[in-house]
Amino acid sequence: MNDNDSKESIITCYKCGAKNRVGAHSVSLRPICGNCKAPLLPFSKTSKIEHRHPITFLEVILSISIVIAIAGVCYAMVLTPKILAKDYSEIIDKEKEKTAATKLEQERHLAQVEDNLQKELLQINAEKVRLEAAQYYENIFDARQSFEKRYALTPREKTQLRMQELASDSTKSYHETVIAIAKEASPKGADIRISETLRGTDLHIDFDMDSMTSGEGGTRTKHHTKESLKKEVISLISRVTNDVFQFCKDLDLDTIHVGCLHDVKKDYPDGRSRDENKMLYKIVIQKNRIPNLSDNPFLDIYSTTQYFEVEEDNFSEIEIITTRI
Repeated sequence: MNDNDSKESIITCYKCGAKNRVGAHSVSLRPICGNCKAPLLPFSKTSKIEHRHPITFLEVILSISIVIAIAGVCYAMVLTPKILAKDYSEIIDKEKEKTAATKLEQERHLAQVEDNLQKELLQINAEKVRLEAAQYYENIFDARQSFEKRYALTPREKTQLRMQELASDSTKSYHETVIAIAKEASPKGADIRISETLRGTDLHIDFDMDSMTSGEGGTRTKHHTKESLKKEVISLISRVTNDVFQFCKDLDLDTIHVGCLHDVKKDYPDGRSRDENKMLYKIVIQKNRIPNLSDNPFLDIYSTTQYFEVEEDNFSEIEIITTRI
């Protein structure tokens, strides 16, 4: 055995890491790992082969991104002082010039508009406009007197149109026409009666005050004095009477009686008391005592009030008592 055979080397397998004892003469024979059978490379006994994982695509992208980010930061550090040191006064001056030019253009436009309006105003004939307006409103007034539907604006005016149609309806009897007009002119629940007497045809309409105005429920009233209460009662009676007369004046209706009732608390001598529906005020108008009225019922609801004759006035028998709850 020569010296080379006695010399041995320790070679670490590059694949599994196992350490293999290899004689000097065996190096030229391509020795293999005793553990995994992988070929052993002829390194010195102190040499090692380390196993490395392959570099992935994600690691490459991440490395490139870091390099780019570092380059960007370095570029910004170099460029920022130059940007801050740049003179923007020229850009600012140009923007100021544009703003001033725009403002001037708008002022010129407004001045032109004002000048045109002044010229149009000077060309207006004030007297001509006045005459045209007078004629326009005269036509409207005539149209309202003719009961044109387009000028019936309020619920009451629309009701008056229905009464005007009823008055000219020849398919109904005389009594049916009068009753129908009275129902349109009166509040809901009104007591309406028509009768023939020696004098002619009489129409009676009695209604509760709370059916035409608020604050008068039961024995309660919103009024603090009898004078105030009476004034509203006459106003309500006037509205009903005027409408009935206006639309029945061409019919053979001789008299119209209209009364207003209100609940009152009546005391009796024996100490008892109860609520009763009492007639406060009642009027009558006679057709033969009223001249031909030319007032438009759309515009005037009190044209017949001056011809009232009082049939009942019971305000002296009532008392308004103020109570506190």
